[in-house]
Amino acid sequence: MSTAIHSAKPELILKELGKVWTSLGEEESKKGSPTVLRACAMTLLVATDDDDTDSFAASQTLTDLMQTHPSRAIVLRSTRSAEDGLTARVLAQCWKPFGKAQQICCEQIEIEASPERWPNIGPTVLGLTVPDLPVVVWCRQKSALSPDGASGNRAGLTAILQLATKVIVDTRGLDLAGAFEVIDGWETPSLSVADLEWTRLTPWREAIAGAFEDQQLLAMRDGFTDVEITSGDANPPASAFYLAGWLQKGMPLKARFLEGGAFGGGLQKL
Repeated sequence: MSTAIHSAKPELILKELGKVWTSLGEEESKKGSPTVLRACAMTLLVATDDDDTDSFAASQTLTDLMQTHPSRAIVLRSTRSAEDGLTARVLAQCWKPFGKAQQICCEQIEIEASPERWPNIGPTVLGLTVPDLPVVVWCRQKSALSPDGASGNRAGLTAILQLATKVIVDTRGLDLAGAFEVIDGWETPSLSVADLEWTRLTPWREAIAGAFEDQQLLAMRDGFTDVEITSGDANPPASAFYLAGWLQKGMPLKARFLEGGAFGGGLQKL
């Protein structure tokens, strides 16, 4: 169920959300079903723009996340097609756990802002975050991870990050030196940054951890002093550097590259 709002003011959006929940409850009551369970463990902000060509996959990911990490999802898109500069719609994501009759529902708010209004998106978002719950930002704006990116994009994202406790990025395919420079400027004692490139290391980390289950290899571990990591790419992905950092932290050894060692100085920081 969804409803459109042509004026993206926080008070109007929250009012429409209330109507959505009322309507859902009435529908379930007419069916004689249990009442709808409203679930929310955090506010999840998704920052995207017209350059995000994989937005369909992102929407599917968001739907899947709702079932494992219930949240109020707020999708913020910077786009030139935004009517009146700033528009919104609200909807509910609902599902029934296996073997259960009661529906579980989460809220989703979708806001479109023109590039001119994007730098001032902060107050709108501030009025929509769920009080006393964590705020996580999923940044899908590639230009925001470039020091040379549009200043308007950076200004809008900065306003969003000020509300967050964690930001998730994806450095795949980006200039790593520039992306790491931007990320370094974001991190504060109250804000951590996570890169999806780290999650792509899971099969490698499982394989390495599994190898050390061998007792003979485990006994030899403390004798290792050096490990070399090679990449077939001229510009190794961030995951290669994260793997080196993981090995370096987990064992008393040096992790280095045979080629592409330009980031070696910043490896310890990662």
